[in-house]
Amino acid sequence: MVATTTASELLESLRAVLRAGRAVRQARADDLHTAPAALLGVLDRGGAQRMGRLAEHLDVDPSVVSRQVAALIQAGMVSRRPDPDDGRASLLELTPTGADCLVRHRDRWAAWLDRVVADWAEADVTALAGLLNRLSDDVRAHLCAPENEKEEVLDHVR
Repeated sequence: MVATTTASELLESLRAVLRAGRAVRQARADDLHTAPAALLGVLDRGGAQRMGRLAEHLDVDPSVVSRQVAALIQAGMVSRRPDPDDGRASLLELTPTGADCLVRHRDRWAAWLDRVVADWAEADVTALAGLLNRLSDDVRAHLCAPENEKEEVLDHVR
């Protein structure tokens, strides 16, 4: 268990990174915003999926995904086809246009981040990536904690 002050420092560091990320997104002209990029990324990694499964992956309400998907279909980045296992349901999949847009988006962000950490040792970047993945996994695991524990965490964060 880490000391409360260490946990508080980590929380402040994460908040600072999130604020910096928002500032960067606002300053950069990009043809793909964060939410649609995340949705396209899920389809890229996981293949064709039902809308409910996308919402689960993104930890958002299905209505949010529905609005995003409608816009992405209209933009030609996502297509909808009948689910062969259940004709009443649809599968959503990335189109070649969506895949190209996602690659450009990822490449721009990777190039930007490469410049940010240009003076870092490769081992430091690798260690940070590993620790961030571990933190993400642990956060997700704790989201499944009993409700009273969730409220306690949320009260501390607020």
